[in-house]
Amino acid sequence: MTNKEEIFDLLQGHPEGLDDDDIAKLTGILPRQQVQQLCNQLADQKRIRRHSIGKEGKRRKIHNFPIVESSVEMTVVSVNGSLPDNLHRRLAALVAATGRSEIDLLEECIQLLAIKILRQNHE
Repeated sequence: MTNKEEIFDLLQGHPEGLDDDDIAKLTGILPRQQVQQLCNQLADQKRIRRHSIGKEGKRRKIHNFPIVESSVEMTVVSVNGSLPDNLHRRLAALVAATGRSEIDLLEECIQLLAIKILRQNHE
């Protein structure tokens, strides 16, 4: 298995996302800059997503997230029509302000919520 595939497989089991340092520690791939390059390649291929995440008391770091399968996109589209008006308006405003898709924004919200819940469960 290539280092790129090892990183991809690792991220599939971490919906909360991992930063490049975490990936380097878990896989043993060194130097860490190689992990960054491979993650950038995976992101360019639309196999993972990279987003800057702020952690309390720490500087912002880029985290790598698995991309949710297209079946989730179909679910969101079907649920989207039943969103309460206030949530639909907020989502539309975020789309307009950021230029990102509804799917991207909803996916990031779910990932951030997962991170919050997982942290609370570890405390």
